[in-house]
Amino acid sequence: MNGFGPGINGRFILEAKNNRHITDSAFRLQILYTINQIENIYWVLVSDYEDVQARQRALEQSTRLASDNRKQLQIGTLAPLDVLNADNQVSTDTQALITSQTTLEYQQLIMKQAISRDLSDPALSGAPVIPTDRVSLLEMPEERTPVEDLVQKAYANRPEIEQNILALRNDEITLRATKNNLLPSVDLYGFYGAAALGGSKSPFCSTLFFGPVACEVPTVGYGTVFTNLFNSSGPDKGAGVSVNVPLRNRTAQSLQARALLEYRQAEMRLQQLYIQVRIQVINGQYALTNDRAAVQAALAAREYNYQSYQSEVKKLRLGASTTANVLQQERNLATAENNVISTEATYAKDRASLEQLLAETLDQYGIQLSDAVKGTVTKDPIIPGLEPAKAAPEANVPGQQQQLQHTEHMPPLPVMPTQPKLTPEEQQNLPPEQNTPAPNTPPATPPQ
Repeated sequence: MNGFGPGINGRFILEAKNNRHITDSAFRLQILYTINQIENIYWVLVSDYEDVQARQRALEQSTRLASDNRKQLQIGTLAPLDVLNADNQVSTDTQALITSQTTLEYQQLIMKQAISRDLSDPALSGAPVIPTDRVSLLEMPEERTPVEDLVQKAYANRPEIEQNILALRNDEITLRATKNNLLPSVDLYGFYGAAALGGSKSPFCSTLFFGPVACEVPTVGYGTVFTNLFNSSGPDKGAGVSVNVPLRNRTAQSLQARALLEYRQAEMRLQQLYIQVRIQVINGQYALTNDRAAVQAALAAREYNYQSYQSEVKKLRLGASTTANVLQQERNLATAENNVISTEATYAKDRASLEQLLAETLDQYGIQLSDAVKGTVTKDPIIPGLEPAKAAPEANVPGQQQQLQHTEHMPPLPVMPTQPKLTPEEQQNLPPEQNTPAPNTPPATPPQ
């Protein structure tokens, strides 16, 4: 029957409870998204910081090579074109360093905007943001976990799936209600009432007009009237049944058809979300393994290019190489360092993305959702898979941050040795150095 049962009459209460759970789930989804965005900003900051350090090392190497070339030009063992080639590389490295410093300063501003509410304080706006942690290359447990286990874990934890399930329940409740509106309605009703009269005879009652009986009314007091209301002396009661059978109720049928379509659409969206989450988790696991292998390959390539650069510098000092070869190896080394920086940043982002896909960021990092609700942090988060940065010179950034840089200790990649030390036999083969001539003195000519 139409409107029969507590499930139909209390459906708005059930939908309100589901909507509240949907709101809580949406808040948790926003927290996960915000944490992932902060992590991505941090890893971009790390890559920019290490890029500045790599540019500084490249500039130091090219500057040192240009200085050595000038000395060799002064003693007549090097052509002037090689000096110009080295100076050109110094200018290129200087421009790359300035670009990298500007990018780093902008990324530091983005990080401060993300973690602070007000940048009007000059001390805060001028303070450098120095990353102190680097991603660890140790294998995560998720890399060896079966894919099906990760998928089931994502099904149980993802806020999007929870929201779609609750929305599907609301659509199911609405569908049941619209189907119920198509049924006949039966109303059982009953009523009871009573009437009582009281008072005294009117002195103006005339038997001539009303008759002798009408004027012989006894006097009834208020107590008697009140009693007659409950003794059924003048009752008014009844009962009945009302049956309403709808015939071709187009309005109710259209609402039921619309609710059915919305329910089917919700089921389809939920199934699509299941498939999407499965694909994301599988790709996230594969990407993590591939990224870690890419980082290891980039580290090996950087080590190879560094050794090649050192070897080429030794050959140049012994006269067995040219400045062009040294500059080419220097560019190869800079490219290899950039590959290491980019692959490490990609690996770190994919690790954070996998935690977000599994919706385990809050549990893994020890973040309390109640702290996010209150806006106060009662416990510092603990992020697994990190290691402290290795000691190295700080990256120099332009502008107001330079005055604060000397008070901090930044630890990125290890600094590579500047120049290899020559053996005593190699030092004996070097031509003797001469005093640097005056600025207007032409360089010495080779002996005839």
